Amino acid sequence: MAGTRALGVVYPLLAVLDGRSVVWAGWVVFAWTVPTLLYIPAGALVDRWDPRLVLRWSEVLRAVAIASVVLALMWGRLDVWHLLAVAFFEAAFSVFSSLAETALISAIVRKKDIGNAMAVHESSVHIAVLTGRPLGGLLFGWLPAAPLVANLVLIGGFLTALRGLGGSFTSRDRAPLLQEIRRGITVVRGDAFLRVATWLTAATNMIFQALVIVFIASGVDHGTSPLVTGLVLAASGVGGLIGSLVAPRRGRVASWLAGWTARRPLVGKVTDHAGLTRRGRSTLVLHAWLWVLSLALIAFTNAPVFFAAGLVVMGAAGGLSNVTIKTVTSRSHPDLIARVTGFSRLVSYGASAAGPLFGSVLLMVLGVHLTVFALLGLTLLIASLVTWVRRLRGSLSPRWEAGPGSAGAAEPSTSRGGAKDTMYEPQQVTV
Repeated sequence: MAGTRALGVVYPLLAVLDGRSVVWAGWVVFAWTVPTLLYIPAGALVDRWDPRLVLRWSEVLRAVAIASVVLALMWGRLDVWHLLAVAFFEAAFSVFSSLAETALISAIVRKKDIGNAMAVHESSVHIAVLTGRPLGGLLFGWLPAAPLVANLVLIGGFLTALRGLGGSFTSRDRAPLLQEIRRGITVVRGDAFLRVATWLTAATNMIFQALVIVFIASGVDHGTSPLVTGLVLAASGVGGLIGSLVAPRRGRVASWLAGWTARRPLVGKVTDHAGLTRRGRSTLVLHAWLWVLSLALIAFTNAPVFFAAGLVVMGAAGGLSNVTIKTVTSRSHPDLIARVTGFSRLVSYGASAAGPLFGSVLLMVLGVHLTVFALLGLTLLIASLVTWVRRLRGSLSPRWEAGPGSAGAAEPSTSRGGAKDTMYEPQQVTV
């Protein structure tokens, strides 16, 4: 994953190195990001096949594409059209790899351990974000081909580790591809938790990307150095790592809070409403209120250190939510994981892509300071809706989050094929 993140920096640098304008670097980045549209059909295909085979072949094909760029650099014949094609196909294979990773975890990990496994996986994603981009830039400065060669080494090590992975895979019945795609979308639309969680995280992702544009614009006005800008924006990755590490312990934290607030009725009422304790416990509701807290901190202060602190809290909320959504999906829809994940990621990344445009429009109309307050007001509205609209609140409180001993603590069960057979009704936060 670190190698994949590094490529997001390396591809545009290679385009500029080739003697082209910065405009071509933008086209290369576009070619690298547009394969996210493949998440829905890729999810249906991954659910058909053994995820280990999907991982193996997608990584091999990624290696072939990257190796072709290394050879072109060695011969001094790297063309921008070659780079555009490699960026597109390498990213397309990465889509299959990421979905197969999620499906493979559910296939080889015991159901009771899925939550911990998803937390480890989420932690690795944030570590990759924090290390991949700086490492890619550092290696590129030493030698343009160096980050590509390092990526090939990482892929080789991954394929070697994959060969020793045990577990069995049961072939699934295959319907026509369009029918399987439609079923994955129908599951998300008909599943209360997944439907509300997908749109909630999409909204917060859009707000986050808009906030990044606001910070960059504010930094230009105040003369903030590029180094400080980069360090502040990296704070969300630090928060995401913290949130994913805390996620397996959220039950114990909630129990401790419930005991601590037992003699403090007013504080207990606040923590209940915020999704922290008792039967109202919900990581996604907590996610919304943590974002309100973060944006309030940013709106009422001007120093970059407070902006960074707000991003840490946002990232922690995102890490917690990602683990929760992945765990609920894996436990509730074992035969539909890639399809459900693919749809959720497409909505999430689509909202992230719209965020900068949304932020730019607000900046032109309101200016920097009022834009932050507008984003705070929008986040407060979202948090209020998921807290006090009973139908939304009920959807975001999966039974297994209610805590041991409660009436709703039973695991959700599914019939063969992933269809729901209980009253339990239950995507991807990108910060």
